[in-house]
Amino acid sequence: MNTRKALTQSVKLNSGYSMPVLGLGTWTLRGQTCENAVYIAIKCGYRLIDTARYYGNEEAVGNGIKKAIDEGIVKREDIFVTSKIMPGDYERAEQAINDSLSSLELDYIDLMLIHQPGANDENVYKALERGVHKGKIRSIGISNYYTPQDFERINRTAEITPAVVQNENHPYYQNTDLQEYLKKYNTVVEAWYPLGGRGNTEKILGNNTIGEIAKHHGKTSAQIVLRWQMQAGYIVIPGSSNSAHIAENADIFGFELTVEEMRKMANLNKQERFENW
Repeated sequence: MNTRKALTQSVKLNSGYSMPVLGLGTWTLRGQTCENAVYIAIKCGYRLIDTARYYGNEEAVGNGIKKAIDEGIVKREDIFVTSKIMPGDYERAEQAINDSLSSLELDYIDLMLIHQPGANDENVYKALERGVHKGKIRSIGISNYYTPQDFERINRTAEITPAVVQNENHPYYQNTDLQEYLKKYNTVVEAWYPLGGRGNTEKILGNNTIGEIAKHHGKTSAQIVLRWQMQAGYIVIPGSSNSAHIAENADIFGFELTVEEMRKMANLNKQERFENW
C-alpha cells in the first residue's frame, strides 16, 4: 500500500490544539490486528487514532504508531491520540493516566476523556485537569454524556471546559440539540459508531436516501455518511481492521454534499440509539 498524503483537515479545539476531523476507532481491535490497522490507517493519511483503557489495546495502538514513526511516515507531533479512563479506574484516575502513557509509550496524550458517567466522575475530571497542568495531557473531555444537563454536571465545577464530547452519533441518532448547546463553549461533538456500529451498519448503509446520494456522487454509502457528519461539524472515528475499508473511509475529502442533500440526511434522524452506554 502506498503512503498517502496526510488528511490534514482539522478543527481548532477550545484548548487551542487542532484535532483531525477523521480518525480510526479501535474498539474491538486487539493485538496484531489492532497494530496493523493503526499502521495502515497512518499510511493512508489518518492522523487521529482513538483508543481507551477499557479496550485493552493501548499497547497495540502504541506499537502501530511507533512502527509508522520508525519508518519515517510521521513524527509524534503529527499524530493525535485519544484515550479514555475507564470506570474501573475512576478511584485511581491519576495512576490511570500514567498507565495509559506507559502502555502507549508516549510522553503525552493529545486528548483524554472520561469514558462514561459514573461514581466519582467529577473528581476524575479534576484529575484530567491536573494531567493538563503537568503536561501529560493536552486536551480533555467526556464521553457518553448526552444532554446539556449531563454536560453541565461536569462543566459546572471545571477549571478547563471540556474540548470534546464523544457520543454515539449516526444518521438515525443525530442529537443536534446537544451539538447546538455546546457551541457556546466551542466544544466539539465526536461521533463513535458513525456508521451505526457492528450489527447495525447495514441498517444505515442500506438506507435508500443515502444510497441515492451515494450514486449521484459515485461514492459508497459509508463515504456519504462520513462526509455528511464532517460537513455537519462532527469529528468521526469509524472503526475497521479491513485495509480496503480504512482507505475507503479516508476518501471523503474530494467532494461536498449539497444543501439539499444535507437536508435529506438531517431528515433521517429518528433519535434512535443502538447502544445504551
